[in-house]
Amino acid sequence: MPGIFISYARSTAERAEKIASALTSLGYEVWSEDKLPAHRAYSDVINERLRDAKAVLVVWSKDAAASQWVRAEADLARQAGKLIQVGIDATLPPMPFNQIHCVDLSAWSGDAEASEWGTVLASLAELTGGAAASNPAPSADGTPPPVTASTIRQLEPGERPSLARPSRPSIAVLPFKNMSGDPEQEYFADAISEDIVTALSRWRWFFVISPLSSFAYKDRDIGVSRVGHELGVRYALEGSVRKFGRRVRVTAQLVDAADGSHVWADKFDRELVDILALQDEVTQQVVAAIEPEMLHGEGVRIARKSLTDFSALDCFYRGMWHLNTASQVGYDEALRLFREAIRRDPDLPLGHIGLARALYGRAIYGWSSQPTTDLEEARAAAQVAISLDARDAWAYFASAGACLYLGEHGAALDAARRAIMLNPNFAYGHYRFGQVLIFSGRPAEAIGPIERSLRFSPYDPLLGPMLETLALAHYQARNYDEAARQARAAIDLNDARASAVLAASLARLGQAEPAAEAFAQSLAERASRRSRPAAPYSDPAQLEHLREGFRLAGQRRRL
Repeated sequence: MPGIFISYARSTAERAEKIASALTSLGYEVWSEDKLPAHRAYSDVINERLRDAKAVLVVWSKDAAASQWVRAEADLARQAGKLIQVGIDATLPPMPFNQIHCVDLSAWSGDAEASEWGTVLASLAELTGGAAASNPAPSADGTPPPVTASTIRQLEPGERPSLARPSRPSIAVLPFKNMSGDPEQEYFADAISEDIVTALSRWRWFFVISPLSSFAYKDRDIGVSRVGHELGVRYALEGSVRKFGRRVRVTAQLVDAADGSHVWADKFDRELVDILALQDEVTQQVVAAIEPEMLHGEGVRIARKSLTDFSALDCFYRGMWHLNTASQVGYDEALRLFREAIRRDPDLPLGHIGLARALYGRAIYGWSSQPTTDLEEARAAAQVAISLDARDAWAYFASAGACLYLGEHGAALDAARRAIMLNPNFAYGHYRFGQVLIFSGRPAEAIGPIERSLRFSPYDPLLGPMLETLALAHYQARNYDEAARQARAAIDLNDARASAVLAASLARLGQAEPAAEAFAQSLAERASRRSRPAAPYSDPAQLEHLREGFRLAGQRRRL
């Protein structure tokens, strides 16, 4: 019986055959519906092949997601624990398959050395037990055959050869250890590890090892550096779960596998009330913490290189390091590096995403002499990024920001909504969605997304502006007490711009003296900074509601 069953929509047969051909060349036996015999019932043969296959490779596309046959085949494979998913367009796998890692092959050209193809091969090797030709003959000149996933699979973890690291930041999530002495907690530890892999896989600038490969190291005493070499990754995440009474402690640490140094570590103590909710919360907190740490680490590492040795991707990561300084000098340098990344590789989506974000930031922070022009260029750059990779949430995030400030509220809402659909753990995506909802005349709906962004990134360097936006949402929703509370929290984090919302909120609450004081602070803050473009409201009544509150605060100051 064939080792691999491949499922796909007929409209994508050419792409699926390319994948099948590549697998066949490695010695795998591949079966698909084009091999159906003429003398047997379709369903009988499909069920038989699915049952006997060691792995089921589902090729997701727009038509595949709509096909009841593909979905049924994927579900049978999922239940049997032998599903591997690849995507060949911007379509996300439908529920419940969107909770399982899907390797993006939309840009795969057939390159056998491509990192995303290596992820597929590693997963297949784990499921099939090395079903591809395991002992390829040496060449005529005696040159050893190349190391393939199937030959690696035959070696024990800890004895495997080193793999080259991909150009993107790479990470393996090792199985979390169950330290409870309770075998029933084993599934919880495994589930957290798998959920973190799924969440990290949504960040398009990371290369994430499949759990089928990283779980081979479960219960093995192998150093993180060795694991990093064998899996070809720079970072490894390891952790543990310990249950005591009705509480659970989850610890996690991010390690640089190159030198064994600890990049980040934290612990999470929670009540064991709803196990699934706890699982989701821990996953969100861990991913929100390690994503910026990995990006910062890449920026520092690349800084040691000479600019003449930079790749386009290096330019992007170094540009992100400068962008995150949130300064005019940093944005100017980031802009230069993002343009250089595009010059070196116009087809790199990240370069265009970086350009869009730098131009947008320069405009809204008041550092641009032509903010409208910069916003229009930012919108165009974001659209180029989307055309190159329609599954990158950051591209839609950048597009939503530019569209909002250009007054295109419908387009901004669509882009912001798409960003969080692509990456539900994207803190800034939820923030942007809430921000756009405020200026689109739906402030009450904006509160939830902004609060989610704060939960995903509770120590964010932009926490002040995020709280100011939450204060504005509450003010426009007529929750003046809460608006004042959030505005004060933003001011405590040195975001003086929130003093305007604080003044208007206190005035609406009839607190004349504090309102007048906040009004004076707002005037001083406005005088101290350059003019910035304001996001336009789709409903003029909302803008008037804010202005009226501010006028009330000013009148009471004069009294």
